[in-house]
Parts: sequence; C-alpha cells; structure tokens
Amino acid sequence: MAAQVCERPRLSNRAWARSGNGNTLRQGLLQSRICDLGLRIKGSPLEPFTRQLERELSAKGVYYVPKFYLTDGWGCPDQVPAIGIPFYLASPLLGQIEREQTGDLEDSQTIMQLLRHETGHAINYAFRLWEDPRWREIFGPFSKPYREAFHPNPWSRRFVRHIRCWSYGCTYAQKHPDDDFAETFAVWLTPRSGWRRRYRDWPAIQKLRYVDRLMRNLGACRPKCRGGKLFEPVSELTMPLAEYYRRRIKGYGRAG
Repeated sequence: MAAQVCERPRLSNRAWARSGNGNTLRQGLLQSRICDLGLRIKGSPLEPFTRQLERELSAKGVYYVPKFYLTDGWGCPDQVPAIGIPFYLASPLLGQIEREQTGDLEDSQTIMQLLRHETGHAINYAFRLWEDPRWREIFGPFSKPYREAFHPNPWSRRFVRHIRCWSYGCTYAQKHPDDDFAETFAVWLTPRSGWRRRYRDWPAIQKLRYVDRLMRNLGACRPKCRGGKLFEPVSELTMPLAEYYRRRIKGYGRAG
C-alpha cells in the first residue's frame, strides 16, 4: 500500500498573497519534500481537465474512466490502466516554479492532448486490446522493443499526427504500436477533430475506423484489468522540490 501523504495545508494563491513575500514562500516550497505538499487532483486546477475528459468519453459512448494520480511526469505504468500527471500541475504556485526552472509549462490544449493520449494507453491496458489479432494486424506487435529514440518518417500518412514533441514533431505515433494506438485513439476522441475528412485519403484512416468500431463495441464492457502498481506516486516522492529540479536540469545537460 502506498505511503500516506503527510497532512499539510494545500497550496493556494491566497497563501502566496498572505505571505507578503512571494520569494520567501517560493524558497520554502523548494526546500519542502514533494510528498509533504498535500497535493491532490480533486479541487485542483487539474480537476476541470479530468472532468472534461470524462465528458468526452461519455459523448463517444465510452463509460470507462481510468484512474488518475499525481507523479513526476506524464505516463501510464506498463500495462496498468492509470494515468500519471505531473504534480506541479495541481498547484498554480508549483506551476509558476516549473516555468521558472524549466522555461516551459503545459497549456490547456497540451494538457488535454496528453490526457487523451494517455487514456488511449489506459484503455488498451484495461481491456487488454493488444491481445486481439486484429489489433496486432493494424498496429503491429505490442511486444516490439520500446526505445526512447526512434527514427520517424515525417511524411508518412500511415500514422495520425497529434502530440507535438520537441525533437520529433507530430510523429509520435511512429514510436511504438502502443503509441500508434494511443495517438489514433486521441485523434478519434478529440471533439470536432474532423478525422473522417482530414484523414480520408490517408492509409491512417483504416486505423481510425478500427478504433471507431472498437470503441462502439466496447461501450460499457467491464475492464479485464483494473489496477496494478503505480510508478512513483506523489506520496513516494520524498526528495525536496529543489533536488527534483537539480536532477532534471542535470538530465537535460546529459541529453544535450
């Protein structure tokens, strides 16, 4: 069982205003352990996004909603139907620190794009869709080795274009069959995406039509997998916030 989050007051903009000294509060946050910040999704700036995702799924006739949890980055644990969301998005103050430290912060559009993508992974895992021969025929073997670096064809029309990565543009669907499905699902789920018109002359339309049929048949079916071990939930992030950013910046240096 995951460790309990320490009982601390949740962060708010009012706390910043009452402090009279934003820098003092900022320094205090940087010295605090992430697990001690009392972060949660309910009542945070993230809740409207998860609610919107639930509405989008319902509008498509999909009544399964994956579990959301806070961690140190976006992603689903391997074959676990749970969506990890960066903890700093649960607080405007931490979002400001994230922007100061990294020079970037997800905007509303990006948050929804990533939620839809990760939901594709979660639904794949919850219903073990990759085990279906037709899924493998369309997207490829789920067992294909997963590599962080890949070599996409930026002109290929066999894949949808959705998430934009800083190094790969909109070719993330080419990374792995699991990501191909997740990106295809995300395009299908996005309201007013016009996927039938946009992709009608692309080979990728076959993938979108498959997802459309699959989700209609899935409907209110019960998932085959409901849980699993979460990857580094916020309650286990015991490092101080400043150390978290020191490690990230060091990692950026190695990547460069």
